[in-house]
Amino acid sequence: MSYTEICNDSWIFIWVGILLLAVILQCVVFMRKAWKHALEIGLKPEQIKKALTTGITISIMPTLPVLLVLFSLTPLLGIPLPWLRLSVIGSAYYETYAASTALACIGETLQLNGYSAEGWISALWVMTVGGSACILWSSFAIKPVSMIYEKAEKINIKLVLAVGSGCLVGIMAYVSVSYGLSAISTKGVVFGISFLVGAIMVYIQSKIPKAKGLSDYLMTISMLVAMAAACVIF
Repeated sequence: MSYTEICNDSWIFIWVGILLLAVILQCVVFMRKAWKHALEIGLKPEQIKKALTTGITISIMPTLPVLLVLFSLTPLLGIPLPWLRLSVIGSAYYETYAASTALACIGETLQLNGYSAEGWISALWVMTVGGSACILWSSFAIKPVSMIYEKAEKINIKLVLAVGSGCLVGIMAYVSVSYGLSAISTKGVVFGISFLVGAIMVYIQSKIPKAKGLSDYLMTISMLVAMAAACVIF
């Protein structure tokens, strides 16, 4: 049996649709709760809307690679499976790696019409089971970590902010050394140009009062310009 006989079957579309609908409903419920709580602690609707708009614009760029992987995996694994994995929990790198590894273990390859139904099922199981570790870890770790955060916040909020800032600085330092200061590469160019564009925009904000609204779109604009520049250069 070929995997093409089952990967786009109507029953798979139905199950995937139900799961995605459940995720959307969950998001709506938590957004309503968050909105209500924000009003209770004194935030104004304008502030909440601004935070929501900023969050949406910042989230656009990281999803572009995921969309590209989704389009590339659709001919190979069918429409429902990549759609489900990359819409809910999967990452662009992990899904491709997991599917390729699963097929390699049974002597098949991830290519169009290049494997059997058993290979498709193997890829499905490895992608799902392998990606479930982060869910289990989050389920057990979120509450203890939140309790530690709440206790530290009562002692000294500045200490909590300092630890968070230190983590962010560590990540940026790693990215800078790995990509920004290495030999010229696509990632290095994207990093360097996005940093430069961001710095220019911050300078413009400091000089032109009317440009203060750029702060909400600073990261998005910087990354778009950097990606466009990398496409031209390479």
